[in-house]
Formats: sequence, C-alpha cells, structure tokens
Amino acid sequence: MKKKIYKYNAKDWDDSKSVKVTPEKKVTSDVSTSIRLPKTMVNKLKRIAKKKGDIGYQTLLKIWIAERLEQEAA
Repeated sequence: MKKKIYKYNAKDWDDSKSVKVTPEKKVTSDVSTSIRLPKTMVNKLKRIAKKKGDIGYQTLLKIWIAERLEQEAA
C-alpha cells in the first residue's frame, strides 16, 4: 500500500495572502543559578523525572523547589 505524496509548486501558494507575524518577546525574571549536587542525587532525579512523564530532571527540581517555597511561605 503506497501513500500518496502531495507535490506543491509556487502556483499553489500564489492565491494566499501574506501575513505579518511578530514574535512575542519573552519577558522573564528568571535568574540562572548553579548548585553542586552529588552524582547519585542527580541520577535519582533523572529516574524520577522520567517516571513522571519524561520531563527533564531540572524541570522537576524547579517544580519541587516552587512547591516547597509555597509550603514554607504559607
């Protein structure tokens, strides 16, 4: 069973109107920080992050820090 591959040429796009797209500027107040963690801890973070839906371990760490900050601030 062969799939049909559509081929386009310049005439296929002539009737379309041009659209001006302005990319949104990402405004962020994030600050880069660096901490040293034991290799075993990083490996555990990576394993847990993968189990939780294939997110990055740094993202998981950021989520956990944010959750804990909310708890402590309450």
